[in-house]
Amino acid sequence: MHYKLCIKLFVITIVCCLMPLSAFAQDLLVYYVVGNVTYTQNGTATPLAMNTRIAPTTVINIPDDSRVELLDVKNAKRIIIITSGKGAVNTFTKNRANTSTSVSQQYVQYVLMQMDNDQLTALKQHSRDSEQTADLLKSIEDSEGEGNGFADLFNEFREDIHKEFEEFRRKNNEEYAEFVRKIWKQFKAAPVMPKPQDDFIKPVVYNDPVGEPTTDRWRFIERVERLAKAIFKPNKDEVEKMKGKKRPKPATPEKKNKNKDENEKVEQPIQEVKIPESQTQFSTMPFTFFGTEMSVRIDESRRLYLGKVTPDNVADLILKQLSTKYYDNTIVDCLALREKYNLCDWAYLLLLKAISDTFCGKDTKESALLTGYIYCQSGYKIRFATDAKRESLYLLVGSRHYIYGKMPWMLDGDFYYPVLDTTPSSLLICEAAYPQEQKLSLFIPTAPNFSEEFNEEREVVSQRYPDVKIHVKVNQNLMDFYETYPSSRIGEDFTTRWVMYANTPMQEDVKKQIYPELSKALEGKSPVQKVERILNLIQTGMEYGYDDVVWGGDRAFFAEETLNYSLCDCEDRSILFTRLVRDLVGLKCVLIYYPGHLAAAVHFDEEVGGVRYMLDGVPYVVCDATYIGASVGMQMPDCDDATLIALE
Repeated sequence: MHYKLCIKLFVITIVCCLMPLSAFAQDLLVYYVVGNVTYTQNGTATPLAMNTRIAPTTVINIPDDSRVELLDVKNAKRIIIITSGKGAVNTFTKNRANTSTSVSQQYVQYVLMQMDNDQLTALKQHSRDSEQTADLLKSIEDSEGEGNGFADLFNEFREDIHKEFEEFRRKNNEEYAEFVRKIWKQFKAAPVMPKPQDDFIKPVVYNDPVGEPTTDRWRFIERVERLAKAIFKPNKDEVEKMKGKKRPKPATPEKKNKNKDENEKVEQPIQEVKIPESQTQFSTMPFTFFGTEMSVRIDESRRLYLGKVTPDNVADLILKQLSTKYYDNTIVDCLALREKYNLCDWAYLLLLKAISDTFCGKDTKESALLTGYIYCQSGYKIRFATDAKRESLYLLVGSRHYIYGKMPWMLDGDFYYPVLDTTPSSLLICEAAYPQEQKLSLFIPTAPNFSEEFNEEREVVSQRYPDVKIHVKVNQNLMDFYETYPSSRIGEDFTTRWVMYANTPMQEDVKKQIYPELSKALEGKSPVQKVERILNLIQTGMEYGYDDVVWGGDRAFFAEETLNYSLCDCEDRSILFTRLVRDLVGLKCVLIYYPGHLAAAVHFDEEVGGVRYMLDGVPYVVCDATYIGASVGMQMPDCDDATLIALE
């Protein structure tokens, strides 16, 4: 009897040990299904419904034009299966057409909370292409009432203006969707514009003929007047872009004002929308953008499925799903994030890509559609395109500038670029335009404000003036963002490719680290003495390195990048130098392009010797951060053929 009891206890123990393992194996959560997908359960084919948990070895049957998305809760991965057939889940994941990408633990918890909400779970049991689902979602939307809609952006509009605005957007979106159904044309891409290749001029060390260097030797340099061969100045429109003006905004109806011309529009300020705390637990999707945790209101019951990329399918998704109040809330939150984190046009586009990849799957056609729709509704020029097989959806972005290394498409006199994709040279492009749309600008009016993840501290010290030094730790998240930045030019002048870098303000956390120390070292000095010290700091405190050796090709640095990386070349030094002089000394600067070399020049209010160039009757004295040890006014040998590049 005792023996039998022991056997029974042993069996119970084994079963108890195996039960958690079996339950633990069921770690794939079904959270999106399109079509009549089934899975085998106890030898029977059962419809695969959302909120079902299955194992990697579970056999599923996926018909044509169907789709399954799974969440690997244990390993924090998202699995998207779009190929048809029958087999175990882990067999499908080996197919390259299907994807498995990592997600954050915050996103895992977000999905779990969405699935645990009774109301949302009930909705998710309906098929994605069911009219009943659309009706249910609309009824919930209507019950939420006003106050969460897109019109909240325009806080000064009264109730009648709210209604006018909603009607304005509804009409625009309906017309836009109808255009999407009709006007798709075949286009060939223009040739890709490669970055200009220069012969590099090696840095030169200045040999002081008087022996010991003096702190005021620029006074003894003979003044030399020279004329630049060509001069560039940004036009008024570009200057406004530098200052952050003319930023794209959502299209708004005209509003009459007694104090203004009746045809002039009144732009209303955009305000961040406060999300009620009761909603954030299950209705805001978390995502990470350059190390910064963010979230937007979006709902798993509103997931997108495009299927074949046809004009009708794209138009139907825009009209029936995206042009709804709940996606309006998503746009509101995106615009609020743009303001909160000081995101330029380029950063905002990448933000929308991060949101769409998190919601729809990385680099999917649904992600491209959502990114393009929100960017369009935010006031930017975009065009959708597809390939000959109509299996992929591409996003082309209208740009104010020529972008190097990207395939350009000329549409109605404007250049569009697949800045987020690599496209074939022939595309079927939808030419549908949205009211009041504007082209992307690559200027950065304000440095973005990402979460801080500082690199190791670096010290930069001037050899001639040891009290002039920098101690700085740069935010790695900012470095990661700047690494994505596309190189471009303004108009036909290739020398303008440095303007965007030189006109980008220094990030505030870097200013707080280096400006007090530098200001103290420069205190009591004349403007020329201050510039001399900043110049020598960059000449002698930093090590020179060629881009092709370090990066494999030409790559200009923003000022913070030069402070972060151990090597820098002439263009990087000149960009940092002009930024420090403008911020710390308050003097106007220009860049000077010589074939194969970039230097800078400064306008002084006092008489200063040395080589100087005239721009609009204003003299600028050469300051070359690559002419090691040279003073203000000294121009590197063999550098005479100059082009001045004006800075804001």
